[in-house]
Amino acid sequence: MSPRHAQTVHDFYDALARGDLDAAGDLLTPDAVLHVPGRSSNTGDHVGRDAVIGFVAKAAEVTRGTLRLAVNRVLADEEQAVALATYTATRPDRATPLVNNVAHVITLRDGRIAESWLYSRDQYEVDAFWGELS
Repeated sequence: MSPRHAQTVHDFYDALARGDLDAAGDLLTPDAVLHVPGRSSNTGDHVGRDAVIGFVAKAAEVTRGTLRLAVNRVLADEEQAVALATYTATRPDRATPLVNNVAHVITLRDGRIAESWLYSRDQYEVDAFWGELS
């Protein structure tokens, strides 16, 4: 277990939960990549710190500030970490709120998040919720 890397992941999620995207961005490498599976319009590879933070900012915008993140557990070693997290959100154009459990698999480099993958409990539900983003 790497307490330092676990703390980095906790700090990242804490910054996101506070809406402090600058602090969250400081925990990413400049060339960070976020891989988001699925078939909705926010999926794909988000390459670069600005793109990763832009992904989060767009999700917060579309959900009109209802996006909430909670880390349940972080497992970490010297190179990788896995955050088991839950996020919830509502959209004014969707009748059903989203409650999604994710495994966020993270590669760290020099104490920062360099690459990560999001794996959702129910990808079909996630795709239906996000659909086409305006």
